[in-house]
Amino acid sequence: TNLPEKSFDIIKKSDVLLFGALGLPNLPPGVAESAILKIRQDLDLYINLRPVKLYNVLREICPLKDEFIGDGIDITFVRENTEGLYKNIGKLEKDSAENLMLYTRKGCERIIKFAFEFAKRKGHNKVTSVDKANILKPSQLWRQIFHEISENYANIETEDIYIDAFCQWLIRAPYKFQTVATGNMFGDIISDEGAFLIGSLGMGSSGNIHPGKVSMYEPIHGSAPDIAGKGIANPIGTILSVKLMFEESFNSFEIGNEIDNAVEAALQEGRTVDIGSKSLKTLSTVEMGDLIANKLKSRLKA
Repeated sequence: TNLPEKSFDIIKKSDVLLFGALGLPNLPPGVAESAILKIRQDLDLYINLRPVKLYNVLREICPLKDEFIGDGIDITFVRENTEGLYKNIGKLEKDSAENLMLYTRKGCERIIKFAFEFAKRKGHNKVTSVDKANILKPSQLWRQIFHEISENYANIETEDIYIDAFCQWLIRAPYKFQTVATGNMFGDIISDEGAFLIGSLGMGSSGNIHPGKVSMYEPIHGSAPDIAGKGIANPIGTILSVKLMFEESFNSFEIGNEIDNAVEAALQEGRTVDIGSKSLKTLSTVEMGDLIANKLKSRLKA
């Protein structure tokens, strides 16, 4: 790993970790990412929470037709974060390569239970499970456990969708989904697809969570070296990651809600270039952040 032990010791003594972004174009794949994987594995951050919410003021830049947006897009992906292919058990040889897709009962049970509890807390009436149980043995175990646990939540509707079909339905009818539970690799892919629907990857937030223990929050975008130093990056993904932090690690749902409202209010006055509007001022990273901060201050003083 490329994470120094001294840094990891500091992380372990913290309440939460707010992570920025990493990666450089001249680094081979996996070099920078190994630091993130170490944090996830060693801290057992088994929940990856990724909200995908289209603010009403951004409907105009959503790539979908209005009829497909329907009543709006507000999905939370609950992704298993420590098992599956991303556990990185495998080898690369000259003429072959392999990775082990390992699911355990313990790993499936705890993430699926969290998904149902999350849906219950949010007032969602449906949990969707995304897998590939028609082909993959790990997905068959996942689906079996999903239905076992669902029996304890009689008031919550359940549905199973194969990953390939879900990718289609996420475009055709995203308004149908609320809480979506899935495995590590599938969750990585479909949550990025979802972020595209809300305007920009720069809007995407996430939490790597172990309830009651040190957790890590980060935007889903990379380091964007192509725009480094230009001051045009969208800070909203990071700001919404702080919102998640208050809600999931500190149970401060009121503050989380105020951050959400401040973001929506700011988007009506100005935007960074990636989510720009001809009728609104284009803001720099700092200007966007300051506008949201000022909106939040006003709301908290009220």
